[in-house]
Amino acid sequence: MRQAALVAALRRAQVLGHIGAGDIDNYIQHAQAHLQAAQPAQNSKWCDLGSGGGLPGLVVAAERPDLELTLLDRSVVRTQFLADALRDIGAEENVEVVTSDASELAHHPSYRALYDGVFSRSFGPPSVTVECAVALLSLGGRLVVSEPPEPAEDRWPTQPLRTMGLDHPTVIEGPPRFVSMSLVEFPDIGVPRKWTRISKNPLF
Repeated sequence: MRQAALVAALRRAQVLGHIGAGDIDNYIQHAQAHLQAAQPAQNSKWCDLGSGGGLPGLVVAAERPDLELTLLDRSVVRTQFLADALRDIGAEENVEVVTSDASELAHHPSYRALYDGVFSRSFGPPSVTVECAVALLSLGGRLVVSEPPEPAEDRWPTQPLRTMGLDHPTVIEGPPRFVSMSLVEFPDIGVPRKWTRISKNPLF
């Protein structure tokens, strides 16, 4: 029953333009692979950065009800969709839907350094994803990012990642491909910068 409701919710996301026109089963399988790559510990806290139409967030909520999960998006329209979809699939327990800019939420004392992990699928370029996600992580927390099928040289340069407090990224070849990195040192209090500066002057 939950699987059928999940498929229906993602089809509705397509109609609303929150996700692309691809095959729903493939979307679900990719989200499941994202969850497998992350391997969240039981009852840990995770955030889906830029959750949009609920990939991988809705799938994670359906498959791992033990997690304390935050679905984060700046669009009120999308977060309302996510809240409705969670109720439809019966997965709203332990899930918070937050409407906010990630670069602002990361400075909020209730969210900064809160999460054991952050999922990211199509949030933005690596530099933008790192800067918005890193201050949400607790020490030892992991950022797990969905990657393009083909590897690209210097996509995750070591030195800027170290500056942000992250260790060397681990590539999970799959397919599908993901990259995972852990927070070994808290970033500077000024991280992340305001969204306009992040987008106009990326770190790398």
